[in-house]
Amino acid sequence: MTQTISLPDQSVHIWLVDPTTITDPSLLAHYHQLMTADEHTKWERYRFDKDKHQHLVTRALIRHTLSLYQPSVAPADWRFEKNQHGKPSIVNPLEKPLFFNLSHTQKLATIAVTHSALVGVDVERIKTVDQVRGLAERCFTEEENAYIFRGDADAVLWRFFKLWTLKEAYLKALGCGMSLSLQALSFSPKSTPIQVRFDESHDDNAEHWTFRTWQATTEHLLSLAINIPATAPLSIQFFQTTPAQEFSEIHCEEIVGR
Repeated sequence: MTQTISLPDQSVHIWLVDPTTITDPSLLAHYHQLMTADEHTKWERYRFDKDKHQHLVTRALIRHTLSLYQPSVAPADWRFEKNQHGKPSIVNPLEKPLFFNLSHTQKLATIAVTHSALVGVDVERIKTVDQVRGLAERCFTEEENAYIFRGDADAVLWRFFKLWTLKEAYLKALGCGMSLSLQALSFSPKSTPIQVRFDESHDDNAEHWTFRTWQATTEHLLSLAINIPATAPLSIQFFQTTPAQEFSEIHCEEIVGR
């Protein structure tokens, strides 16, 4: 029996997988069979086995997850096109449009699926960053830097990655890459809901967006940006998955007011 899952309007499903846990040779062989020629060419270009493995699993994650919502499209049959900055979108004809965004880092990959066209997700592993102050001063506003650089070193890293994932999620939702300066938007991360202000040089309305952040694992932060007003109802569910085998709903702790 084909597994299916319902995706109501005004909702986002966020799927998580740790690629390092998937080692079954038969399952990995199945993932290889799903890739298009272009995807396989990209896989071959990766120099390190860990990067090849992550690429393989993330492609399977996208394809098998989307087929849960549209079982009439087999995982191998999904086709995508990219905008000028590399953001992919679905080209298969569907009765109801699906939109997704992918992010991955060491030991975690995630895909957000929704019916809202402008959605972005970013996940980062909290780790030591060389010259974090210099990077923060180049990427964040004065107010954001004041938020980051108080408390001990662990708190600095945690706050840095919270802001980084929020900004990356927004840029990924727009699909504009780094053509927009990270300083064009400034977050008040301690506010509930999280508030954003846009620089005069950037034409957007902060009231049209919702931003949320979670601790996806003990060492990962995940942020979501979606073009739905923060005052509107929005349902968000998390799922842990092994593509093509199993999935289950899980709880992730939301980071609120910190």
